[in-house]
Amino acid sequence: MSEKSVLSNLHILKIPYPFFISRLPIEILQDIFILCAQDHHYRSFCSTEPVPSWVNVSYVCRHWRNVALDYPTLWTYLFITSRRWTEQLLARSEQASLKIRVNLVPRKTPGLFCVGMVMNHVERIQELTLHLPSSFDHQVLSKLSSRAPRLQILDVTVGMPSGEWPSLLFDGDPPALRTLQLVNCPVPLHSFRLDALTDLCLVNFSVQFQQTMEEFLAALSCMQGLKDLYLYHSLPSATGFLSSMVFKAFQKKIDLTHLSRLWIGALLSTTVALLACINIPLKTQIRLECKFKPNSSLDHYALLCSLLAQRYKDQAQSSPTILSLVIHTTERGAMLTFSPHQRDIIPMTHEAWYRDIPLRIELDHLPVDEGVISDICSSMPLSNVQTLSVFQPIFSPAFWRRLLRQLQDVRYITLIAGKVPDLSILSLTDHTTHDSEGEDVQNHGGLASGDQGQSHILAPRLEELELEYISFLPDDRFNLKGYPITRRCLFDALSTRQGFPGRLIITRCGDARFGIFDMVAVWGDDGFHVVSEKGRRRRRRRRRRRSVCILPKWTWRTWRRKKRRKREGEECVHSLEVDSEEEEGGREM
Repeated sequence: MSEKSVLSNLHILKIPYPFFISRLPIEILQDIFILCAQDHHYRSFCSTEPVPSWVNVSYVCRHWRNVALDYPTLWTYLFITSRRWTEQLLARSEQASLKIRVNLVPRKTPGLFCVGMVMNHVERIQELTLHLPSSFDHQVLSKLSSRAPRLQILDVTVGMPSGEWPSLLFDGDPPALRTLQLVNCPVPLHSFRLDALTDLCLVNFSVQFQQTMEEFLAALSCMQGLKDLYLYHSLPSATGFLSSMVFKAFQKKIDLTHLSRLWIGALLSTTVALLACINIPLKTQIRLECKFKPNSSLDHYALLCSLLAQRYKDQAQSSPTILSLVIHTTERGAMLTFSPHQRDIIPMTHEAWYRDIPLRIELDHLPVDEGVISDICSSMPLSNVQTLSVFQPIFSPAFWRRLLRQLQDVRYITLIAGKVPDLSILSLTDHTTHDSEGEDVQNHGGLASGDQGQSHILAPRLEELELEYISFLPDDRFNLKGYPITRRCLFDALSTRQGFPGRLIITRCGDARFGIFDMVAVWGDDGFHVVSEKGRRRRRRRRRRRSVCILPKWTWRTWRRKKRRKREGEECVHSLEVDSEEEEGGREM
């Protein structure tokens, strides 16, 4: 039931025992009124609106009106309606801290006028959220030059930045500011002190208004209590900065010991520069969106891998332990997710901070370079990974060999969508053959040298291989390059894993010969055996007969009934004519 309906029912309903409400303590009534005001304030976000329904608490009865009018905090949740209401809210709130959320629309000057009235009391504002068109940004932001000792939350979004920013915001010192979010509003951070800041969000700054890396790092060094840092398309390229002496001066100099979440969406050089200049706890959740330009150097990937290896070099210190590796390959690039949860398959559509994932890296690089993905995986401590999930597994056998040598403890492998890779690498003979050919087969998994049985097979602890929506090649079209392979090649490879039993699960996979099918099979000392197999018939769409005129069903029934009756009537008339002709012929005879 909505807030408006509840208030209207309270006003109309006749309660047989009215003392239950009339005798409520004033403090409880105030809490109820505040909850109604907060619910509307943080859910509605428009330019100008009618008077919200929570104001009706002051019209239910004289007692409620006195409680509401004598409670200044209730009227601090400002709304933009008219000049009269703005004056009333400012008067009723007395000297309490104000909260305002406004979305100004172009060509609506009443809203701008009311906001200007509120900005005259900027020293009382505690929470300020503004969505401004480009025509109003300078008029509103210019009023933020006086001190704001109570300001804790500042959220400003501008449609198109004009570049005319005030030289000094809040007199250069908002002492209580905790949350700062700027979207398309490149206000220079050096214009005011941010020592007490805990949340910083900078989104979509135009290139001409972006700060240099030196300016941003200088401002960031003052934010020692920062907990959440979100940077998306707000910093320029740091290619020149990485080769300068200033970069060496900033390396590992900024300590953010309280940081819990870090999101960087920028060019690869910028991402590497930020990671190299800050010290953050091992428990910090990191999200990286690395953009790659065609003329950029691949050396930045090597620097990124070295930074990751240095951060996670000691598995005992890293918290939490990585148990699942999820690889997505998309049209734009690839995404790597390192999860502390076992058998974790994370879709790309999930929200950013899903399930406390310690690290997620998105590579915007076309075409997908499997060497870069392999290098990033090699820099991470994956010795305890038990689950490997790959979406669109379009990788070469060399990539799979290098990856699985690092994942010696993997127990579950899931491949989803696309063509099946060359899984013949899972056979015993494949690994032995490549060992004899002189490939680099260092013991990444940390196995003992005396474990000769497991040293000649990839993923020795593999218990389950699952394929979903995977397409095979027909048996008569074997690809000499090695991938993708046929069903028979996969079965033959798994049959050689004697002494390493496991299970194969195939769901909605198929090829041109067998169609779509499901299968459950096992492998072990007795070879490869199919437990169950079921084919799936493809649904054929029925072709509907289309008429020139599309009519409702009842019209078609009526039309058919009339046609049938007409036909029956014509047959009846025809039979009567035949009978009459026979009678006339009989009479003539």
